[in-house]
Amino acid sequence: MIRAKKTEFDTACESIIQLVPCLAAVPGDIKSRATEIRLKVGQPLRVRYDDTYYITQDVVDSSIIQRCIEAFCRYSVHNYENDISNGFITLKGGHRAGFCGTAVYNGDKLNYIKNISSVNIRIAREHKGCAEPLAELFGRENVYGLLIAGKPLSGKTTLLRDLCRILGEKYRLSIIDERNEIAACYEGVNQLSAGSMSDIFTGFCKKDGIERAVRTMAPDYVVLDELGADAESIRRLMNCGVGIIMTIHAQSEKELMNNESVADLKRIGALSHIAVLSGKAKGVVEKVINV
Repeated sequence: MIRAKKTEFDTACESIIQLVPCLAAVPGDIKSRATEIRLKVGQPLRVRYDDTYYITQDVVDSSIIQRCIEAFCRYSVHNYENDISNGFITLKGGHRAGFCGTAVYNGDKLNYIKNISSVNIRIAREHKGCAEPLAELFGRENVYGLLIAGKPLSGKTTLLRDLCRILGEKYRLSIIDERNEIAACYEGVNQLSAGSMSDIFTGFCKKDGIERAVRTMAPDYVVLDELGADAESIRRLMNCGVGIIMTIHAQSEKELMNNESVADLKRIGALSHIAVLSGKAKGVVEKVINV
């Protein structure tokens, strides 16, 4: 008997398919285009695809949510307490289950999330080849500081991941994957392509990750998803002869150029190029600015 090949949708919900059997009834054409699976207490399960929703007849209750969380944690919830406090769990295949509920603080620190009421499984898909035009820039010019800018959902992380896949075959990359969105490591193994010479620092804050990468892995480039490191850390990085590749949210080129963090990077000489995404298609560069 020939078995149908599993889709990304199938692997994303693999751990909960027995708990939420209506997922198996989602039509194949919707599975192939799905981007999210959303569960909310008191509401029917929804599958997002093509900016619309496939809505099931099954209404989610709190017991289903709780059992799904246990399944995501492989029935060892205490081992995932830090992930739960961060609001997401990385699943096998690089998919991500994010959730919200009631915050429990210890002083100023968010300690835990209880009474989880919503779960959003984001389905990971690679778009291999989208970064090839940008990767060619590294062979033509001296790229020592690249900033990838675009609107939310314009494909910044998608482009960055593919760029790592390509450059990571030629350069030593240290990927500071603070929220495990670039390489999506699961039990220490990256689920998404990141390049054979890439070293992945999962869960490190950007400042700590930069310092440890420079001291231990001798990278050619440090990669950050979402500019969040302070200018001083980046300045020290540049002084060690290490290049940097980053992303940043910007609704427009004008907003980008007025951003204080971008001004700081320009001031310390940490930018050589800015790639501005079009926003019309995922991961498509509209133009490259030579700083």
